[in-house]
Amino acid sequence: MDEPEELLDPTDVLRRLAGLLGGSSIGVGDVRVQGQNATGHGAVAIGTVNVTAARSGGAGRVWFETLVEANVRETAGGYASTPSDRRLDHHLQHHDLVCLSGPVGSGLITSATLAAARKHGFARVRVLGVEQLSDLLGAEAPLPAGHGYVLRLSEVDLPEVDGFTLVALSARAATSGTTVVLVGDFSRRRNDLVGHVVEHRSAPAAEVFRAQLRHQLSGQCVGWCTDACDGRCLERYVDEDCLRHPLLSAYLAGEPRPSEVLKVVALIARTVPKAGALTERLEQFLPLQLRERAVEILDLRGGDEIDGFTNEEVRAFRLSCAVLAGQPVAEIHQAAQRLARLHFQEVTSTGAPLRASAIEALLGSTLSQAVTRLNDVRVPGGCRIDFPAGTEPLRSALLEVAWTEWWSPAELLDWLADLIRGDLPAVRQAAAGAIGWSATRDVQAALDTVGVLARERRAGVRQAAAIVLVAMAMQPMLHHRVRTELGRWTAGPAAHLRDTVARAYSLGLAQLWPDAALVQLRQVAKARMQRWNNSVVRGLVEVYRNGHTGSVVPALVDWTASADPEVQLHAARTLRVLADRWAEPPREHWPELLHLVDQGTIRLADLAVLWATALSLPWTAYRSWRTLGFWLDRADRQPVVAGHCLQLVRHVVAGQPALRHRLDHQLHHVWRPVMLHNDLLDDVQRLIDEETR
Repeated sequence: MDEPEELLDPTDVLRRLAGLLGGSSIGVGDVRVQGQNATGHGAVAIGTVNVTAARSGGAGRVWFETLVEANVRETAGGYASTPSDRRLDHHLQHHDLVCLSGPVGSGLITSATLAAARKHGFARVRVLGVEQLSDLLGAEAPLPAGHGYVLRLSEVDLPEVDGFTLVALSARAATSGTTVVLVGDFSRRRNDLVGHVVEHRSAPAAEVFRAQLRHQLSGQCVGWCTDACDGRCLERYVDEDCLRHPLLSAYLAGEPRPSEVLKVVALIARTVPKAGALTERLEQFLPLQLRERAVEILDLRGGDEIDGFTNEEVRAFRLSCAVLAGQPVAEIHQAAQRLARLHFQEVTSTGAPLRASAIEALLGSTLSQAVTRLNDVRVPGGCRIDFPAGTEPLRSALLEVAWTEWWSPAELLDWLADLIRGDLPAVRQAAAGAIGWSATRDVQAALDTVGVLARERRAGVRQAAAIVLVAMAMQPMLHHRVRTELGRWTAGPAAHLRDTVARAYSLGLAQLWPDAALVQLRQVAKARMQRWNNSVVRGLVEVYRNGHTGSVVPALVDWTASADPEVQLHAARTLRVLADRWAEPPREHWPELLHLVDQGTIRLADLAVLWATALSLPWTAYRSWRTLGFWLDRADRQPVVAGHCLQLVRHVVAGQPALRHRLDHQLHHVWRPVMLHNDLLDDVQRLIDEETR
């Protein structure tokens, strides 16, 4: 026995696919900044040009560089305050050492530098360097008093930091009258170093962009002002031309890292492009930045190795997050293990649930910034991993990098098909969307995969295959190939392939190709298998409710004249579904079909033919008579609606003795006992009497 069919909302299917497939807009972009250039949203560029002569001590094992006061002030001028600045300042008022924790590229260095400047002055900020952290504790490493020191710790340095080291460093700083800010990603150590760590929170990306662009263009006229420029043109350019630009606003909504926003600011500040020129620059730059971020996530470096997991498992987990966005972490982990086994057969899973620390390590700092972890005790693993609005394009970028650089097409398609054959509908749907995405890379391989899935006996698998077809159809370059394939399936003898075509139209394809839907659904309707499925009807309803009522009703009338009883049955079923729809306010008391007749969109004669068919066929008669009775009940004491109802009933029974006899039976034995005070039924009785004469 087949599994029960899950009903899906086609609009929701299209929305989810659009999130993966993307559109003309770029939702988020990123690029890894190498070295120390532009390390934060103040663009300190530590280690390049804005330092004085370096002094060193401790036989070269400890050194420091004094930042040029003018450059620190310049940085402060374009700085967007962060939510964590106040806490950082408060900590530095009461302590001489603090660990500022956050991922690379989030503005850590800038925030630490300006915090030191606020305490000691713009001319008394120094960048500190050490061979080993313990070198700072030696007496031979003096730190001149009255300065704030910023020390960036690498992944290699972080394991050296423990509570005792921090206590000793703090005492050393207090003795010498200095302040030391250790900068690094302490996220895995926050419990060990409690009391010393301040979590860095970046300013909103839009605020970083606004502050930096205003600062970099300060004093320039960007509006070709005819009179003396008062600076208003700059405000208009930043707030209206840039921040309201669709590509840029979508990009900033994804909250890219401050270091990445700086790249965009620099791009714009160089030439101050507007309108089409700005669009062209963004269309060229943002996708490249986005792809570089995806490369950073999947191209694990030596420092990214995680205890208990191979690099292949970590990479597979991160790709699984992109494919199965919104799913429980347990399902993502299981899918990752399947992919890792396809690539390396010796990979095995312990089956143990992932702890929070393991999840954080598997995600890595870059991906952690893009996704949200939603605690949900109802799902396996206790949480879900999702990509919030604005970061969806990163999902497709990860797929692209995976497709071109890490796995073969056969491996990825086999993996996704294996997920579709699983038991969870949500996982199937997500995997189906990923196969649809991949079709632009190898359309024939995708068609071969979906063809195999469409022949499966399980309805849920065929439903996922239909989603693949919808995803492919959403991409203009694939229209011809998909239409050709659907035409071949529709005309062929394979019942499961024809059923998959009907499911595709019911899951959103009818919204995309309404003209083809009416033609191909009629061919599919002839299949006896569809007698036990409603996909044809759902596809027709999708065409109807998306602005094609004027073509659907006449087409259904033509279906009622078909010599094939299955086609007639689907026309009647569709009428029965459409008859349950009611007009929008202020005409909510109108059946929607009658409202369309009143508006002249459809003909009363056509509607009467459909009703006559639905009331006559034994498979649809019972529900149709009940619905007609409901129409008459709602129309009572609504003179205009009642008039249209009577006209419809007159057309339905005209020249149809059997229907007139059934109407009389319904009136006396079904409707009157229930609708005791309905005056419209008296008019129906008179209509029956007139037709009987």
